[in-house]
Amino acid sequence: MKKLSLLTCLAFISYFAKSQTLILAKDASLYVGKTVTVCDSVYGTKSLEKLNLINLGGNYPKELLTLVVNKEDIGKFSSEPASMYIGNNLCVTGTITEFKGKFQIIVTEPKQIIVK
Repeated sequence: MKKLSLLTCLAFISYFAKSQTLILAKDASLYVGKTVTVCDSVYGTKSLEKLNLINLGGNYPKELLTLVVNKEDIGKFSSEPASMYIGNNLCVTGTITEFKGKFQIIVTEPKQIIVK
């Protein structure tokens, strides 16, 4: 299982998101409604008609956090997010929300995601 080093995540935070809180995907439930930076491994993705889903911290249905890229934002990426991030370690900055008992970050811009 791939894991990001804390040092790598801290370096990301200090360079890109000085005002953000760094958390792991397993702690997402503690930060609902807050803007944070989450660093973790991508375990699976899914491309649907109206959105792309990127699961962090575990495979569906045991994912810890899902990144959601809506159809209108997919074109902002160099390729489909569901395919470009599979198997990577990444850090994402955004607001954690809850949807049907699961935690998510809606990604509207590629700059929210940094591959590590």
